[in-house]
Amino acid sequence: MSANALLDGAVVYYAAGGRWSPHLADALVAVTEAEAAGLETARLAAEAAGAVVEPEIAAVATDDAGRLVPSHVREKIRALGPTVRRDLGPQAAGEHLHVSL
Repeated sequence: MSANALLDGAVVYYAAGGRWSPHLADALVAVTEAEAAGLETARLAAEAAGAVVEPEIAAVATDDAGRLVPSHVREKIRALGPTVRRDLGPQAAGEHLHVSL
């Protein structure tokens, strides 16, 4: 599940312990129906609490190295950061090297 942080708008991912992380690798992944239902419950709670902006459950896959890769183009862009400034966001830190476009 991804969202935007309330204070600075940064992309964040729902992680273990109910926390939000700026790293896609930390995101909880639902494999079973029960896990998906749990993420949906967490999404609704985050939305109601106003903890983040527009939480959305998004599909991911894993690459050959076992790293998470967003399945949808919108989420790939969100994972990389600004598309016009490669010196900002996760791509500036080299995190884009494992997100296939």
